[in-house]
Amino acid sequence: MRKISTIKFVPRDPIKPIFAINLSPAIHTIIQEIDNEEERLRLIRSALKIDPKRIIALNKIISGKDKDGTIVVIFDYIYDKIIPKYTVPYNEDGVFKFKIFEFDFNQDINVEKILTQIQTD
Repeated sequence: MRKISTIKFVPRDPIKPIFAINLSPAIHTIIQEIDNEEERLRLIRSALKIDPKRIIALNKIISGKDKDGTIVVIFDYIYDKIIPKYTVPYNEDGVFKFKIFEFDFNQDINVEKILTQIQTD
């Protein structure tokens, strides 16, 4: 007689966005010229000093002035080997469920340093 084993799956907490950054029009234009999504993400991670293994997403937006733009959504998850599935949450009206910040792109931006400061406050 064979023994039957039971596997119990423990659901992982959903990956949540912490905040987003509205990219400058110049950076929006540059990344639109890059066809490869991985290359776009690599460029954004490098420019904004984001951990290479932190989950981020690029979302196209239309600002109040009917201008196209892009936001970078920063998630609360750093992966080890495999990028998990995730979604960018928004409500039924298409409004994002997290804060979107404007940064001065003439200054040095270090997202990981900002996240450390947020967590210690």
